[in-house]
Amino acid sequence: MNKWTRRGLMTVGAAAGAAALIGAGPPSRRPEPLDIVTGLDGFGAPSTAAAGAVTFRLRTTSTQTGIVGIARLRPGIGEATFRRHLRDVFEKETPQDVIRASKDLMAAAELLGGAMAVPGSQPAFTVRLRPGRHLVLEYKDFEGPNVGRDPLPGEEYVRPLLVRATGDAGAGCPPPSATVTAVDTAKGPRFVLEGGIRRGRPVRYVNAMRGQVDELAVYPLEDDSVTEADIQAFFLDTGTPAPFDLRAQLGTPPLSPGRSAVVEMPLDRGRYALTTWVAGMKDAQHLSAHGQVLIVTVP
Repeated sequence: MNKWTRRGLMTVGAAAGAAALIGAGPPSRRPEPLDIVTGLDGFGAPSTAAAGAVTFRLRTTSTQTGIVGIARLRPGIGEATFRRHLRDVFEKETPQDVIRASKDLMAAAELLGGAMAVPGSQPAFTVRLRPGRHLVLEYKDFEGPNVGRDPLPGEEYVRPLLVRATGDAGAGCPPPSATVTAVDTAKGPRFVLEGGIRRGRPVRYVNAMRGQVDELAVYPLEDDSVTEADIQAFFLDTGTPAPFDLRAQLGTPPLSPGRSAVVEMPLDRGRYALTTWVAGMKDAQHLSAHGQVLIVTVP
């Protein structure tokens, strides 16, 4: 069953270039992060923010929530249309329908990333926002009864975020220790790592793929024998046991092509798998099934 991201998968087992890089210069000051809290008992998110590099801090109180992102609707697109296209991405079954739904969503909104959290963790993410209306959303609400809360259409956790213009340039992004870039290669989609991922340090994620949204889903590897080939094999046949705990995801939900985000993840020492459950625009297979997998060690 091909779905756009890993969350449809969990039911079986548990625009051009990187022109929008954030935070090239040193930060001038660091305002307090804007808090987002998601759970079965409600969804709290800021309603306004100042334009520029904005940091959000995420907390989830349930395993049925915790994948939160920011989107900006294209001109002339309403919120109801966005909700419908996002549901279609997860609900459609055939490769042709999944690809069509993905194209419709890309045409409806620019996806700016976010963060993935589990209960007890408190990741943060920083994205550059232009003045105008945005949406803060819980992706798991769109992913079906075995993953999220399974709300009725129109009752998903989606909140408006008005980004206001300001004369103050404010702070830049927190300086990352590493940049992970999603790229197209002759062998297929790949992650390229520059620098080293460190505990307590942010990671910049850049989607430099052409015409393809992509995400960064990060999982701790408890088994030291697991290889990148093993992980790719799992994505090719998701009916087999996963080589990592699907409930322990960190990272960021999808970004549109040319976008980037800085993510602060609560990482311990050890090995981690960098993956993506996003479906490719050519065959609707998950991009990690085509080899977009990278194992890293956090010292």
